[in-house]
Amino acid sequence: MSYSVGILGCGVMGQSFLSAVQKCRVLGTAEEKQQLPTKFYTTNHNEESVRNMKAVLEENIKKISEDEQVLKNLGFDEYECYTGKDNLKLIEKSDVILFSIKPYQMEDVFNQIKESNVSLDNKVFISLVAGWTIDSMRELLNNKKMVITRLMTNTPAKFGEGAVVVSHTGDEELLSKWKGKLNFMIEQLGVMVELPESKMDAATAQVGSGPAFVLNFLEAMVDAGIKMGIPYKESYMLALKTVEGTAKMGQLTNYTHPSVLKHQVCTPGGTTIAGLVEMDNRGVKSGVINGITEAARVASELGKKK
Repeated sequence: MSYSVGILGCGVMGQSFLSAVQKCRVLGTAEEKQQLPTKFYTTNHNEESVRNMKAVLEENIKKISEDEQVLKNLGFDEYECYTGKDNLKLIEKSDVILFSIKPYQMEDVFNQIKESNVSLDNKVFISLVAGWTIDSMRELLNNKKMVITRLMTNTPAKFGEGAVVVSHTGDEELLSKWKGKLNFMIEQLGVMVELPESKMDAATAQVGSGPAFVLNFLEAMVDAGIKMGIPYKESYMLALKTVEGTAKMGQLTNYTHPSVLKHQVCTPGGTTIAGLVEMDNRGVKSGVINGITEAARVASELGKKK
């Protein structure tokens, strides 16, 4: 079954989603390509945003293919890019629609859909919008049957290195038809876990905001190196590889608890334990925990503002 995907609001996250799918469309096996959309449609705020979005996808494709036909269609069989005034056209033409817009825009867009004559019988909605519950979307659409999925990921998804949390709902028969394809498409973004929708605000904080928190710590490591006399480039390279290697070590040791791996680095009276004690005295660990939980609180508040 071939199908099309539409990205309504194809900004940073929409482009990350499309870039990951685009890569598998070009480099994947024939069997994998059958699980992916053959066509895509996008909307952006204005013509300049449309041009910028297409430039990103063109740059992506040039890195992995020299085939003229592949370059022409950006790795798909067909595509079209619209501005926001054509949101309904995108929804009419797409089988799967990914909503990647601001929370305050959702109600207006859903009211447009409800007031139009667009049939939703065979449509799938995927929402990346923080704070909007599946029940609130169904209520506005007055539709209890269609497949509606909430998804949270992050910017590394552009390179297929994202963390993804997903929650699927809908009529059992429709879900059985779509779930396999949806999961395979979403897995192109990175590591995917399926959780109850009640955990989506937490996922927004830990996953969606997570790269900024990690980069904040990474920046501190780089600055510490510079303070101690290591040149910027070398300090950045060393800090980056330390973070990358440590994350990989957690995966390769079958998700051994971080505290176990941490204490394997410590020696009695050594440098590592001295640094850890100083960080604990300054509230580094509790600051991270409180920062993430505060982000989750704000995510929950976004859903109350509509």
